[in-house]
Amino acid sequence: MIQNKTRLVAAFFVFFACSSLIMAAGETSANFLKLSEGARPSGMGEAFVGVADDVNAVYWNPAGLSQLSRNQVCFMHSAWLMDVNFDYLAYAFPVAGFGTLAAYGVFVNGGTLTQTSENSLGEYILTDNSVSANDFDITLAYSKKLSDILDAGNGFSDLSVGISANIISEKIVSDSGGGFGVNLGAFYYPKFDNYSVGFVAENLGVASNRPSLPVDLKLGFGYRFSMDNLMLPFSDEGTFVYSENDTTAALDMIYYPIEQSAEVHIGAEKYWTLNKFHAIALRLGYKFGEDLGALAGITAGLGYRLTASKDVNVDIDYVIVPYADLGNSNRISITGKFMGTSEKHFFEDRKAAIAAYKRGYDRLYKMDFQDAIPDFAECVKKYRDYAPAYMGLGACFLNTGRRQLAFMAYSKALELDPSNVKLKQWIDTNQAMQNPAPAAR
Repeated sequence: MIQNKTRLVAAFFVFFACSSLIMAAGETSANFLKLSEGARPSGMGEAFVGVADDVNAVYWNPAGLSQLSRNQVCFMHSAWLMDVNFDYLAYAFPVAGFGTLAAYGVFVNGGTLTQTSENSLGEYILTDNSVSANDFDITLAYSKKLSDILDAGNGFSDLSVGISANIISEKIVSDSGGGFGVNLGAFYYPKFDNYSVGFVAENLGVASNRPSLPVDLKLGFGYRFSMDNLMLPFSDEGTFVYSENDTTAALDMIYYPIEQSAEVHIGAEKYWTLNKFHAIALRLGYKFGEDLGALAGITAGLGYRLTASKDVNVDIDYVIVPYADLGNSNRISITGKFMGTSEKHFFEDRKAAIAAYKRGYDRLYKMDFQDAIPDFAECVKKYRDYAPAYMGLGACFLNTGRRQLAFMAYSKALELDPSNVKLKQWIDTNQAMQNPAPAAR
């Protein structure tokens, strides 16, 4: 299983490297397709291909839509540069046993321009005529988890695939053009782990009355963890204690084969839960490779989440993106999540857990305490409410001199199995030893 997962991650690297060898010459059209959509991904340094865990995956990586378990809708308005504004509307809904369907539309309004004309001397002269420029893109997407059709033991069962197709239009005064594009995505998010990998090839298609579409290849990584317990996964305590993940880190590597250029985007977000109804978020990111200078690579954003009920959320997100001397871009979006259960990445595999427990118990019986710990830890990871596994960990820690960890593991076992009288007596005794009564005066 581990070898299959390792090979699959390696396959992402190979696919990305090989695809990057595709070269072409010339300029591109419909470059408004590069404008990042969704204030949340934009605030994270525009690094979202390997995270793609909300409705905005329809733009960033259609394969990530498979993570959705509720209907989601997002509307964003952006006051971009000069008098240019653009609006974005996306909707996604999972269909049980079929996959996830989604659609989005982008409309870019270039504002009003003053038309110029050319005289016989080749000089440009301003006229009294006002003209406009606008672009739009309409996209439909579909995503499917391979776990729906593959056995859970298959190394590819944690992989999702996605495809989207879009119709593109550009118009400046009377000059118009457009095109049709296809985007192919893959998303790998192993069960019981906090990391994910995404790949997407975008704008593979044809243009009409325009140069080539802006093809790009993106490889992204995401990692989720608890900021308050940053080192927990790397400690002995992390083998049986799991914190609620409140922080996400992301990295995207982007290659434009036509322009023969590359960028690296990094970003992160941190949520703070104020109470059961309200939460706030801070997002920061940086885009390496920006042509407008170092400051133009910075992104920063804020978020607010209202939990209206257990499975209904409303998110309001804002991001500011500086563009050096061109000014700042301000974007605000509102996202609703409803009609379904809240998204989570927690799976239970009792069969595999019991098998791991038996391996650990065999090693424990042979007094091979240190080697038994990973087996009990694997059991707990796949079946968090199995009290005997915590007792096995407690015995291993106790026999290797880590009494505090043993006490914590045994306490968790008693929490899950309060009828265990002997275990309760041991904990009561050791609790008294850890907190001795003050000496009588």
